[in-house]
Amino acid sequence: MTQTGYKAVKNSYLAQQIQLASPEKLILMMYDLGLKSCRTKDRGKASKVLVELISALNFDYKDASVRFFELYRYALDRVQSGKFEEAGTVLQGLRDAWQSAFKIKNQG
Repeated sequence: MTQTGYKAVKNSYLAQQIQLASPEKLILMMYDLGLKSCRTKDRGKASKVLVELISALNFDYKDASVRFFELYRYALDRVQSGKFEEAGTVLQGLRDAWQSAFKIKNQG
């Protein structure tokens, strides 16, 4: 298989995964992509992930959304400053918290 063919299959598979994913799984996928981008020091991708997380906030729930906004904004600032480890620490903590919340939700 050619490199182009492999990329097309990979992109098709990823698109299918996203379309079939639950909202919970999509959130974890976003954090995973953000974490990977921080590990590889990919400023563009990490910034896009954080901007997307910010845009997904529901400010009808002001207290929680404002706190998430502040954390995402801080992480975005760290990424912009090249401090990927600090941004990754924030994202990892949030991902772990979401994963725990989803497990509890699914058990209850």
